[in-house]
Amino acid sequence: MLWVSRENRIIQDSDPNNRTAMYKAREDYSADLIDAGAQPFDVFMYYWRDEPEESLSSRLDGMLAGFKPGDTLILQLPMFIRPLNLKRLIEKVHNNYGGKVIGLVHDYYPLWNVQAAQADTDSDPWLDQFSYRTYSVLFTLFDGLIVHSKRYKEALQKALDFKGPIVTQGPFSYHLAPNDQISTPKFEKKLVFAGSIGKSGYLSEVPQEWHLDVFGGEPSKKLLERENINYKGSFTPTELPSHFDGGFGLVWDSDRFDQVVGESANYSRLSYEHKLSLYLVERMPIFIWKHAAPAEWVTANHLGFAIENLADIWPIIDNFTEDQYREMQERLSHVSKLIRNGMFAKHAALEAVLAVNETNSEW
Repeated sequence: MLWVSRENRIIQDSDPNNRTAMYKAREDYSADLIDAGAQPFDVFMYYWRDEPEESLSSRLDGMLAGFKPGDTLILQLPMFIRPLNLKRLIEKVHNNYGGKVIGLVHDYYPLWNVQAAQADTDSDPWLDQFSYRTYSVLFTLFDGLIVHSKRYKEALQKALDFKGPIVTQGPFSYHLAPNDQISTPKFEKKLVFAGSIGKSGYLSEVPQEWHLDVFGGEPSKKLLERENINYKGSFTPTELPSHFDGGFGLVWDSDRFDQVVGESANYSRLSYEHKLSLYLVERMPIFIWKHAAPAEWVTANHLGFAIENLADIWPIIDNFTEDQYREMQERLSHVSKLIRNGMFAKHAALEAVLAVNETNSEW
């Protein structure tokens, strides 16, 4: 039997993460695998640094009450509880049930926040909730991993010297609200940006002839005063797609307009951003950095344009026609359905389950 972690938490409206992709990507993943026949493995999110071993052991026994010998568990990572709890959980699955544990890697933060990870030399990797030193010791305990891309796989193999199978997933799923309908987006010569405005310094440098709809946390006064930028507000990830009406989705991380720089920019060479799936589920053509991990997939499937510099975008939009936009809709519609139905997540999960359980696996 296959199990998938499902985080048991109370989300307050005041929680800033309620308006980010952090929770949604995890909830959608759990729902996808449960739809495919997996059982939910509920993990109560708490942090008790000095929890006694007896208390933890009893708690884990309760969590594993339905587990059977030979079962496989997929844990979504990172999981911001005491890392020692996850170590003990993996050990119980291995030792008591002869089972397998696969890590679905949403993010491996030492590959993203490189400088902060290098500066973290004294945290406790098993007891501290947000230790960068946890990653290298915890991830090696898994039987297999599921990651964004081939580049992510190569980077993890180098960082961890990981010998087990690593399966690549590609784009994340994106579920819509129950009553939301996918409508054909309007052809408009504008870009749509949804994400962390404060971490996208290039937005304040875009030329006046560009037209942008911007979604996210309250922008600076300087950005609000730009006539070519239409600030549309902040919405939960489930609400957000219904506020799109057309144009082109922008998947871009950089601190500056004239160059692609910054830690997030470097991380985009490895990762599939959640906003990519957000735009595609609404059938919006994509503009993405040529060196970002999904760029080849985007262009090979005729879902948008991979470019070297931001300055390359507007000439393409300016010369684009409504007929060309309409022609892209058939392919976008197909991929939208795959993303909404979690096909990439389900496919990679089943590949990983086979890889860790087959004796003569190709992995």
